[in-house]
Amino acid sequence: MRVLSAVTVFLCIGSPLSALAQDEQPVETEATALGPLVEVEQDLRKVFYRFFKRTRNPEMHEQGWRELERFMDDPRVFDLMLKLFENKPFEMRRDLLEMFVDAATDDADVILAWVAVFDHDGKMRTWAAGRLTERVGNSEPSNRIQRVLESALASGDDDAAIASASLVRKFNLVQAIPYLIQAQAQPQREDVRTGAIAQIIVGTQQAFVANLTPVVANNAVGFQPTIGIVTDGVVLRVMDAVVWSYRTEIHRDLVGMTSDAWGRSTASLGYDHRKWFEWYENEFKPSLAAKASR
Repeated sequence: MRVLSAVTVFLCIGSPLSALAQDEQPVETEATALGPLVEVEQDLRKVFYRFFKRTRNPEMHEQGWRELERFMDDPRVFDLMLKLFENKPFEMRRDLLEMFVDAATDDADVILAWVAVFDHDGKMRTWAAGRLTERVGNSEPSNRIQRVLESALASGDDDAAIASASLVRKFNLVQAIPYLIQAQAQPQREDVRTGAIAQIIVGTQQAFVANLTPVVANNAVGFQPTIGIVTDGVVLRVMDAVVWSYRTEIHRDLVGMTSDAWGRSTASLGYDHRKWFEWYENEFKPSLAAKASR
């Protein structure tokens, strides 16, 4: 039975599989669906609650892993499997991911790629990246894995972008260079203010008598002066501000990969997006085309 894989890639990061990039057409796989999705998810939850939720018994866990093996044939529940174990200890989550490694399918590799860039635990990201690198070997990652890496670079998440840049360089994905260029420096803006956020005045103040208030007493009269101030100069009002984040790790991977691919150092381009994209369109792409035509 041929089924449409649920492991597709979307340009948002609400959940594990929604962080993956989607091909224009659904991806067909040879995986065998275990039945209606609702029933399969209920069955998976029962296995998790029985063998993993409330017990630390190694024997129960071992039996649970054997029960979970049959769900590896249905990629529709891969997302749920990650969610169920997301708060479990590192060792247990690692054992779960080993099941995806053993599955040796593109669906499973996409899950490894997601964990390698989007997982909240840095130790888990590093471990998953290593296993993914072993799985890919000397070949090029699938288009779906590349979409995961590209979505991480575009996500605005510093940890995900840095982890993705490292994998892009390891796999030498020159087609992802535009994403690296954009990701190496990003504006960080959390809110939009109304009104000025700061004011600077450079000027000279001159005092003058603005008004006189009569003061009357027996056989006497006088005046109480009111002093005013006139300011002459320049007023600078800051209405808004944006903080830019310079990701040195991504910049280092970008310079290293592009220098190797181009044959000359690109360090002089710095963090200037405009210079980088001009170089990419006017120099790098023509050089790749020339090499391909030889």
